[in-house]
Parts: sequence; structure tokens; C-alpha cells
Amino acid sequence: MDDVWLTLLLALACYRVTRLVTTDKITEPIFEPIRQRLEDRWIRKHTRPGSPEEFDAVEADKWNSKLAFMLSCPWCLGFWVSGAGTLLVSLAYGLDYPIITWFAMSTVIGFLGRIDSE
Repeated sequence: MDDVWLTLLLALACYRVTRLVTTDKITEPIFEPIRQRLEDRWIRKHTRPGSPEEFDAVEADKWNSKLAFMLSCPWCLGFWVSGAGTLLVSLAYGLDYPIITWFAMSTVIGFLGRIDSE
């Protein structure tokens, strides 16, 4: 298969996987509890129980845990999903420029995520 078509299909597939994890309602029952557990773990680690400033560091309107944030951010997760996809396709089909493909696909995924959220 021509590398251009393969890269295009891979970018679209990686975007779909990224969207399934970050924003789709159909997978929300799976990933929302994971994000919440990561956030709860972060809060337990970064606050002292019983202190008056227990929740001063916690911002309620965003994810404080970096992993929970990554699972909700198309730019962040898209980078790693496209890296895994590029590695798999490169091993199976031998892409000529896997690193460039990885970075280009992560950019495409980020742009698609931004367009899709508007």
C-alpha cells in the first residue's frame, strides 16, 4: 500500500481511538471512572487530611492529575496513540520515516480534535 494512503488511514484510525478515550459518550462509563480514580489518587497524595487548606491546591474545574488530564486531552493522548500506531504500522509495513510520521499524525489528531470540539 502506498505510504500516503497508509499514513492517512492510520491518522484517521488513531484519531478515532483518541476520540473514543477522550470525549465519546459511548465509552464514558469506562474512562470516566479511571480519570476519577486518578484524580482521587492525586488529591490524596497532594493534600493533608484534616488541614484547613486541605483542598486549596485542588482546582475543581480541571483535572489536577496529569494522567487524568491526558485521558481527556486530544492533543496529549493523540501524541501517544499516534506513536503506538506508527510503531505498529512501521513494524508491519515498514514506513520510510516513522518519527516524522508520528509527529505529523499527532498534529493531525490535535487539529481534528479541535475542529470536532467546536
